[in-house]
Amino acid sequence: MLTLASKLKRDDGLKGSRTSTTASDSTRRVSVRDKLLIKEVAELEANLPCTCKVHFPDSNKLHCFQLTVTPDEVY
Repeated sequence: MLTLASKLKRDDGLKGSRTSTTASDSTRRVSVRDKLLIKEVAELEANLPCTCKVHFPDSNKLHCFQLTVTPDEVY
């Protein structure tokens, strides 16, 4: 037999699990994105010609970087 108190406890438990699931999903999404971005940055640095240099002002923000292109011949 259900009572109001047990129903409220169960509803609170479901709400709590939903919010924790949502938080863990957003954390998981960030970590997956960061892992993919790390792979892309490594590939970018490997494929750049010697006249190009990449600088990351903040190593935690891989989406913000400076690309410096210098000529290989000086006139």
